[in-house]
Amino acid sequence: MHILARVARPVVVISDLLPPKRGGLADHTARLANALAAFGPVSVLTSLGADTGAHFPVRASIGDWSDLEWIAAELVSFADDPVLLWQYVPHMYGRGGVNRSLPRFWRAMRQAGQRQVFIAHEIMADLVASDLFRHPARYWYALNHRRQWKALLETADAVHISTGRWVEEWSARRPDVASKLSLLPSPTSIAPVAVPVDHAAAWRAQKGLPARAKVVAYFGTLNASKQLPWVIDAWRAAHSPEHPVALALIGSAPTINLPADLRPWLLPLGYLPADEVSRTLHAVDVLALPFFDGISERRTTLMAGLAHGVAVATTRGHNTGAALSKADFLALSPASAEGEFIRSVVDLVRDDDRRAKIAAAGLAACAKEYSWPVVVGKLRATLEPKTGGS
Repeated sequence: MHILARVARPVVVISDLLPPKRGGLADHTARLANALAAFGPVSVLTSLGADTGAHFPVRASIGDWSDLEWIAAELVSFADDPVLLWQYVPHMYGRGGVNRSLPRFWRAMRQAGQRQVFIAHEIMADLVASDLFRHPARYWYALNHRRQWKALLETADAVHISTGRWVEEWSARRPDVASKLSLLPSPTSIAPVAVPVDHAAAWRAQKGLPARAKVVAYFGTLNASKQLPWVIDAWRAAHSPEHPVALALIGSAPTINLPADLRPWLLPLGYLPADEVSRTLHAVDVLALPFFDGISERRTTLMAGLAHGVAVATTRGHNTGAALSKADFLALSPASAEGEFIRSVVDLVRDDDRRAKIAAAGLAACAKEYSWPVVVGKLRATLEPKTGGS
């Protein structure tokens, strides 16, 4: 009998982040719990203040993730012998990403025979020797991240990593635990809504744009790693009176000093409800995501673009794995070369055929590799212990 057809073991998703907190990981946790609930009992253990009105049970009760007695007492309230599914990012569980107590908890759970599966969205801060003298606290954080990660690898039954490059790296560095490691992309947190055929034209009219205008979009919180200035420079290079291009900012919408002729073409949309984000993505031409470390499978903004059939211009960097570094469904440029990224965006805006080809390839890649059904299927296979059945 197929694993998805069996009566599923209860799952407790553990995460500090859940709406109404903002960010990709809060939304990812909510979507993940919803998706898993289709296969069996799922609950979420999270921090005080989280939304408890979801379609799955939420226990928003943890005020201190270093208080192990508190966490253990809360887990008792769930079904007997659940699988613990940890959302792991160091900074979620302690100041500076340091929680010296959690490794003891993981070890105690393993000794008790409790099945633990982790989804690691980040692993550790870079360890730079100069920080020992210039930023000793940062150096201490980085060392403790490594201590936590070592304990996680040793106590987990399975570790899903949302970046292919890190799976490659850690499989080579720790061959003793390589069998536990696998890639689990982070699918879109924005479900595509249905739109009419003339949606893009109607959306432009609503925003006061001419029908012939192209639209470049930036999506996400304002973060130095996402290099918004590159997006602005690319937009300015692509725009001209003869070939107008608007820039839509979805999420963060900072104040930008612009010349008078460009101001009407800036659309600072800010944070929108999920269905409005979807309608916006359905209307834009290019999604510009120049990550300083390169694109990776953990970037939910990338996945949102692919799921909506938008051509994505992005960067290849040190966190880009082998598969994405040669993806034909992305317009890729080096993470160190702003000029090449600008040319990539301009080319996509002006070349309708190439833009349509990349958008269609991205939509197909999403359905095959990065959709929620595909990702949850991979995850479900590790939540239950392997048996001799088929």
